[in-house]
Amino acid sequence: MRLKIKKKKFELKEGNLFYLLASILAFVALLSASLLDYINFQHKKIYYLPWPEKKISSEAYSKKKPPETKKPELDLSKFLSQKLKEEGVAQENLFEERTEDGLIYFSIKTTPAEYKKLKDHIFSALKKQKIKIKLTERKTSNGEIIASVELQQKARLSGWLVFHLKPEEIAGSITPPATSPVTEIKEHLPEVAVVIDDMGEDMNFIQELVNLKVPLTIAILPESSHARETAELAEKNGLEVIIHLPLEALNSQITSAGAEGLIRTSMSREEITAILERDLTLVPNARGLNNHMGSKATADEQLMEIIISFLKEKNLYFLDSKTTPRSIAFDLAIKKKVPAASRQVFLDADKDHNKIKDRLFELFSSARKNGKSIAIGHPFPETLENLRTYLPRASEYGVKLVPVSALLQH
Repeated sequence: MRLKIKKKKFELKEGNLFYLLASILAFVALLSASLLDYINFQHKKIYYLPWPEKKISSEAYSKKKPPETKKPELDLSKFLSQKLKEEGVAQENLFEERTEDGLIYFSIKTTPAEYKKLKDHIFSALKKQKIKIKLTERKTSNGEIIASVELQQKARLSGWLVFHLKPEEIAGSITPPATSPVTEIKEHLPEVAVVIDDMGEDMNFIQELVNLKVPLTIAILPESSHARETAELAEKNGLEVIIHLPLEALNSQITSAGAEGLIRTSMSREEITAILERDLTLVPNARGLNNHMGSKATADEQLMEIIISFLKEKNLYFLDSKTTPRSIAFDLAIKKKVPAASRQVFLDADKDHNKIKDRLFELFSSARKNGKSIAIGHPFPETLENLRTYLPRASEYGVKLVPVSALLQH
């Protein structure tokens, strides 16, 4: 008997193939989602499936460390206030202030003997709090010794602690006696220059600057009403004089006081040279010049080549006011071997003139970081008030005030 087996042909229809692939993809997606959910569960993140918690033995649980709590940052101002109080510093001998940026400043009037004790105790307490200190000690012309301590918290500047050792307690020699707590006097401080622009209209303001008795640089608008008188008064009192040269701005609609005698990029060499020659006759004792406006002009190589060549011929320096980041003026001056400098800080460019103090501290910080720095300000009452308060005390902040000519690159 012969059995006949009929072979059934298996055919996979298109519909069946689609459902098979869909099932595979769904399975892979479900597996991936489950895996990601499990990873979230392991890392204590949001998860959705009921994964079983791993049981920890009582012994292991007892060894498990509690989560570390972040230690709050030390309030340096409160810390110093408390320490100085504990050391018996009288309130009338202590002055404290804080900038808008959070920098602190403590000024303490003391004697050499008290200073030695304070230095030992306060410095030791600061080091325990991991506050880095940088001490600069110097003697002023009137015999007072100033010990300026720069404070750094977590690698950033936090402020200053300044000790004033009374002159009547100090021997007259420039070197302190052996019993004095001052062991070293450092004269080589980072240098800062402050330029006051737009001068020449207000004789009262230049007199106020003269009264400060600090080395400023006065930038005079050559076509201003009292250009020559301002220059003469400034030079007579040891202030450096430069021409504040009106140059074309990017926005041709910009006008401001002192735009008379404006040099434009469309002018010929002869026209530009004639204006420069006239400006030098109006401010004959100028040591150099800086730009008034000039966001378009200082980016124009052809125009600046004419001005820089004129400065080289007259042995004058150039200060780039940096009214635009596109300025090529400073680099061109250096290339042509004309002494030049560049502004780092605008003191009163903010509409809020309450920030002038903070800009001055920015200037001091910039100098300590780079060795030198230049700021530009304007004849505003708020600017004068801050200059009067802080510039005579520049050395307390670890910097030395100089005219721009002291900071020139050649």
